[in-house]
Amino acid sequence: MMILRSGARRREAAVGVVLLLLLAGCASAPGVSPAPRTTPNAAERVAVERTTRAFEAETGDARIPWVQLWTSAQFETAMQGCVGRESLGELSVQLGLPELSLSYHIVGSDSWPDEASAARIVARCAGATPLDDRVLRLERRDWDALYSYELTTLRPCLLARGYSLTRMLSRGEFERRLRAQHPWSPYDAVTVPTRFAWYALSDACPPFPPRLESAVSAAAAG
Repeated sequence: MMILRSGARRREAAVGVVLLLLLAGCASAPGVSPAPRTTPNAAERVAVERTTRAFEAETGDARIPWVQLWTSAQFETAMQGCVGRESLGELSVQLGLPELSLSYHIVGSDSWPDEASAARIVARCAGATPLDDRVLRLERRDWDALYSYELTTLRPCLLARGYSLTRMLSRGEFERRLRAQHPWSPYDAVTVPTRFAWYALSDACPPFPPRLESAVSAAAAG
């Protein structure tokens, strides 16, 4: 039988307490998750700038806050909805994509909105309806990577978060839509209630493959 002196027993007990505290700390410390995003990223800033510039939206009026980026398939409906709300149903717009042409006419016979007011409403709604047209700026050689991303990564990510999506297009139909400049995206069926909900969703399920961002930048520079 080994006999320990009291000093050795105290040191052994102290080491045991320290080890227990360290183990308890490791077991209870939660994983550190990144803080939710609260500001637009580079792609969102570019989309807002391009859409407002296309419709000459520098009116000096307070802009309507934007909520999410819209796909080509969603853009016309979103823009029409905004214009209808802002004009109290007195203004109608017709849009042409992808060249972002626009015509509008006053629905009612009242004096409001006049031409100046109608132009301001259309411009403000352009700033509130940023179009994500990155897929239209991809070269043909990148379409395979885009299709693969939407099929294997983006669509499953949105489905896992409870969104009801349309069926995935065949590769032939997907490319036909791109050639016609009327692209399809899983995000065509997605709307969110707030900007912060958009930040959370688009960070978890990026609408555009991150590895192709440089291809879009190169096309824009060219």
